[in-house]
Amino acid sequence: MRDLRGGCALDVGCSSGYLASSLSGSFDFVVGTDISLRALIEPGCWTGDRICCDGAGAISCRFDLIVCNPPYLATDRILVASTDGGPGGIPVPLKMIRSAIPLLKPGGRLLFVTSSLSDYGTLIKRIVGLGARAGILARKKIFFEELILVEVRPKQGLEHTD
Repeated sequence: MRDLRGGCALDVGCSSGYLASSLSGSFDFVVGTDISLRALIEPGCWTGDRICCDGAGAISCRFDLIVCNPPYLATDRILVASTDGGPGGIPVPLKMIRSAIPLLKPGGRLLFVTSSLSDYGTLIKRIVGLGARAGILARKKIFFEELILVEVRPKQGLEHTD
């Protein structure tokens, strides 16, 4: 994230705030959201602006960059909120991403991580169905899976609303 710079950044599902903290050196204003109040108040948690909410629905300002490391493991049920993404690993990440896309400034982008163990192809198609452009930026093989970095950009002239 060294080459990323701008005015405003958002970390959706920030947990301890590792990504938000990394962004705070390159962006003038950084906000982190998480559904878990416990994660936001843990000792050692990033001390910047934090909002306890589901996704990014409680925010109305626009961002140059939005990052998200959503729970993406394919599970029949959501038992562990920090890892379980639902069937195919799609419902939870899609909900978080859907809430974030409208917050992108023109020319802004959203970066999120998913896994080869999830149905990431369907997730990308669903995001494109929301009126955004999405594509794989990078892949990294670790242990028994491949982590996949996906970039989402709003289509020019399209304003997505829920």
